[in-house]
Amino acid sequence: MVNLFRSKPEPTVAAAGHTGATPFPADLVDPRVMDQIGNLELLSRTVVDGLLAGKHRSTTKGGCCEFAQHRQYAPGDEIRQIDWQVYARNDRYFIKQFEEETNLHGMMALDTSGSMKFGLSTVSKLDYARQAASCLARLLLHQRDAVGTVILNEQNPMFLPPKQNAAHLRAILSILQAATASEGGSLGVQIRAIIPRMRRRGLFVLFSDCFGDLDDLATALRVVKARGHDVVVMHVLAPEEIHFDFRRWSSFQSLEVKGQKVNLDPAAVRDEYLRRMRLFLDRLQELVTGLGGDYVRMTTNQDLAETLGWFLRGRSAKGHG
Repeated sequence: MVNLFRSKPEPTVAAAGHTGATPFPADLVDPRVMDQIGNLELLSRTVVDGLLAGKHRSTTKGGCCEFAQHRQYAPGDEIRQIDWQVYARNDRYFIKQFEEETNLHGMMALDTSGSMKFGLSTVSKLDYARQAASCLARLLLHQRDAVGTVILNEQNPMFLPPKQNAAHLRAILSILQAATASEGGSLGVQIRAIIPRMRRRGLFVLFSDCFGDLDDLATALRVVKARGHDVVVMHVLAPEEIHFDFRRWSSFQSLEVKGQKVNLDPAAVRDEYLRRMRLFLDRLQELVTGLGGDYVRMTTNQDLAETLGWFLRGRSAKGHG
């Protein structure tokens, strides 16, 4: 029997090469989703680097702050923070921002392995994941936290450092929109490669179907956790992958290994597939929660606002810090 967890089958009898029946909204930050989660908070449950200025605990005990950037003055800002030299040159008010003024550095990590292209009755896993990442990034920026983005990809990895200003959202959305899924690669290796670039402790949110070597993934996430980061795994799956409710003789094409295909009768393998899937889901959840992280299962046929709202409310109920 083919290892369906590694080959990521796609039924070609219904629509060969189909990667999403439902059109994906051009605006990644869905206003309807933000209306439902905008009053919630995404907080760190660990000590973060930075100045204590809200609900996140900090390692900073006072002392000097390193200048980071300017941002335009907004009503409510303290006048003493205005950079008068910049005003003299531009006749506009700007506020000095310092690195330690950000409570939390959040990193949205998007898996773009080939299996993330899958989508049959819904949008693809990649599109669902990038919208979820966009909405959480917008929420963090609204909290005045810094957000960065990393595209986990064997051929074309991308890294956008965390920044706190509202204009940074455009850069985040651009990199998420530009991300495309390609053939395989080790998710664990790709995560370990970007860990040195996450220089301040914060929040690491992984959006992935997590297919592949779970031991290797767990090792990478332990390293992230050991560096002091709060870990969240958003496990994105298609409903067909969970229920395997195919009825007719089908051809399953691997999205990660070119040319790998298997023809079979779904009824003949359904029980074994579902047994393996249950083991896979249980083991992944145990690995994530065992290292002190949060595990969130996201199915592409579920309402994104409800899923993110459930996660945020549950996280707040557990407390932080």
